[in-house]
Amino acid sequence: MKNVKLAVPAAVNTGHPTKGFAELRYPIEGVLLVHDDEAQRLKDAGQLDGEPEDVTEPAVEEGKGEVPEDLASLTVAELKAKAVQDGVPLHDATRRDDVIAAFVAHRASAA
Repeated sequence: MKNVKLAVPAAVNTGHPTKGFAELRYPIEGVLLVHDDEAQRLKDAGQLDGEPEDVTEPAVEEGKGEVPEDLASLTVAELKAKAVQDGVPLHDATRRDDVIAAFVAHRASAA
C-alpha cells in the first residue's frame, strides 16, 4: 500500500487493483491510500504531487494490536457504514479484523 497526494483531479482506483473501477478524486482531499500498482500508474501519468510513500498496515488480529475503543463494540455492518461515513477505504475487506485494520491504517495515514 502507498500514500499518494494528487497534483491534479484524477480517476483513482482506491479499491482492489484488478476490479477495474475508479472514482474521480481531487488534490484537495489530501493523502489517499492506494495499492502499489495504482500508485505507480498515477506516478507514471504525472498526476502526483511528490512521490508515493510506503505504508505498512498494522495487523489488528486477536492478540496482535489493539482495537480502537470506538470500534470495539461495532458489528461488521456498522463498521462498513462508519467507513463510508468517515471516508475509510476498505479495499475489499469483509472480515471484521480486516475492516478494523483499514480504519487503523487510515487513521495512521491521516495523523
